[in-house]
Amino acid sequence: MISLASVPGSAKAAEPLTPVTLLSTTYLPDITGDFDHFAVDLKRNHLFVSAEVHHSVEMFDLKTGAHLQSIGGFKTPHSLAFSPEKDELLVADGGDSALILVSAEDFHHLDRIPLIDGSVTGKGDSPDAAYYDAVNRLYYIGNGGVSANLPDSEISIFSVDQGKLIDKISIPGNNVESMGIDLIHHRLYVNIRDKQQIGVVDLIAKKVIDIWTTPDLKRNTALAVDAKNQRIFVAGRSPGIFYAFDSNGKVVSQKPCVNINDDMTWDPVLKRIYISGTQGLSIFHQDSPDNYSEIANIPTNGGKTSFYVPQLKQFYVIHPKTDVDMAGLLVYRVNP
Repeated sequence: MISLASVPGSAKAAEPLTPVTLLSTTYLPDITGDFDHFAVDLKRNHLFVSAEVHHSVEMFDLKTGAHLQSIGGFKTPHSLAFSPEKDELLVADGGDSALILVSAEDFHHLDRIPLIDGSVTGKGDSPDAAYYDAVNRLYYIGNGGVSANLPDSEISIFSVDQGKLIDKISIPGNNVESMGIDLIHHRLYVNIRDKQQIGVVDLIAKKVIDIWTTPDLKRNTALAVDAKNQRIFVAGRSPGIFYAFDSNGKVVSQKPCVNINDDMTWDPVLKRIYISGTQGLSIFHQDSPDNYSEIANIPTNGGKTSFYVPQLKQFYVIHPKTDVDMAGLLVYRVNP
């Protein structure tokens, strides 16, 4: 009897568990156009995402995904960051050619930090991509380039502690996309999409010291960094290809992934890479620093913007309005 009773339990334990489970969907019927990037205020349980065409930052309940507020007063908000030390939301507003500092208490604008003027072309993408170094409280902001009718770009460095721009890094390309940082080795990696290259920046010298590429890399947009193993993850958009580079710029792994991707997250605990694009969510597992296997490919209704909050083990994808559905926020539980 003991032997027979143990069989169902053992069978149940052996059932495969998907990497993520959809918990909720919050529809946004009044919002049209693309979304860009997320930020989170853990203290207040707030999740923010920029709605660039809607000229707003949308705020949600971090745990449930419920829509709480539409925060206006922006032109073309792109990348976001949150500083708990200053209790400020940092908004890279391409339409305003500025970094906007916003109070997290009542969302009034605290300051406007001018950046390279992109109004000459009307593209609303200077600034656009950015990366927040939460350890040193430095915000690396990509601006200039094609939106400013310039051949090259610049990464402006904003100090949250000092409340001002403190330095800049010249980038040899007019389309700066996602960045990632390796604080162990003092490197910043940046996608230079117009040249189909990855720039390697020495953070001490504040300059590009190397340029990487690979023959089939096209429209490289999403990027993440595994600093411990010195692996840099990059995704091309068309076709969607995931690449893992070593510290010398050699491609050690290459796999198909979702097309038109915008965000990538590296989870060092579960050793997973999440890549979100219009085709869905590609999830890879790092079997070793040079070997990766796809463990899931999940439809997300065209959501190419995503974000992981490891404190809650929740993953978020937001998709725009389409001909068949309204815009919506998808909240997933991340499973071990």
